[in-house]
Amino acid sequence: MTIANTSLQLFSAPTKVASALTGRTVRYLNQGSSSVKSDGVRTFKIECVDDVFTAKNGKRCATVLAKDVDDAGASKYRTLHLAGISAIV
Repeated sequence: MTIANTSLQLFSAPTKVASALTGRTVRYLNQGSSSVKSDGVRTFKIECVDDVFTAKNGKRCATVLAKDVDDAGASKYRTLHLAGISAIV
């Protein structure tokens, strides 16, 4: 399975995933409800990737520092499921 609109695989090396995300803007589909947007579709400008890992539930994730475009551009740490990223720009 690929990540969003790239040829990058979900289980690619962490350095490849970090390189593909750093400095990019991503559209992310929240699993649950969002307090910021009612449709759950979020936009983040990723400043850096701290970690890429497989969670206990088997999902591939990345811990990132990102500007939250939907929340006045505030920089926040977020853990994103890679499968939840629908587009990388």
